[in-house]
Amino acid sequence: MFDFHGFEMTIFKLLIGIILIVLHLRLTGKQQTVQMTPIDFIGNFILGGIIGGVIYNHAISFTEYISALLVTFAIISGLNFLTSKFMPTRSLVMGRAYTIIEGGRFTKEVLTGPDNKIDPVEFLAELRGMGIFSLHDLQLVQREANGSLTVRRKGEGGVNYVLVSNGQIVADNLNLAHRDEDWLRHEISQAGVGELENIFIVELTPDNRLNIVDESGNTTAMNISDPAVNVVTTVTEFQNPDSQAPTLEEFAADNTDTGTETSK
Repeated sequence: MFDFHGFEMTIFKLLIGIILIVLHLRLTGKQQTVQMTPIDFIGNFILGGIIGGVIYNHAISFTEYISALLVTFAIISGLNFLTSKFMPTRSLVMGRAYTIIEGGRFTKEVLTGPDNKIDPVEFLAELRGMGIFSLHDLQLVQREANGSLTVRRKGEGGVNYVLVSNGQIVADNLNLAHRDEDWLRHEISQAGVGELENIFIVELTPDNRLNIVDESGNTTAMNISDPAVNVVTTVTEFQNPDSQAPTLEEFAADNTDTGTETSK
């Protein structure tokens, strides 16, 4: 016999779950997929599991159901707060940005590093998807923490780096810009804008300027005291192929040949 009361409770629990998820997204301001962090995606899977598992289980009370959802929301919000306020936690959870190509050359970190080695076939496919068909045209390629690629062709402008966010030093970007914390604190002191911990954003531009925004929204622009550091830790150059290490196309071909031999 059809359990009408049980069916009503199932629909009611489902609606409550959807409403709470929508409210959570509205309160956090994350209404688009690109705004979501890995924590948000994991949290959504957990929330889906809770809702799907509870709405058909009438042994779990409505109070327990709501409590489980609220606790999950609290954990997700707490972890997101930690990643936004503490950069080491952010790097641990979301990963870090790194340079693939700099000055038209592949970096040692990519070619020999244990953590950031790239798959040549997938990398070249990503570039083709961006309308780039020749590695020779590239000046700078960086893998962002969210997995996207930042690409600059030869002759184009450089990249802006956010060095401070909400009073926290963005160490990954500082490294990409070939700077260190002592240099950054010295420049901020020279600007006379107060303590680094009280600054909202510090941006380094390709023309060697710092744009500093304090907590009140006031912006200060200044030329940095020393020019850009041209340190490129690279090993593979696109020019003069006879005297260089293999390019990514050759790596891709070697990987394909190796896979073929192995299958035999």
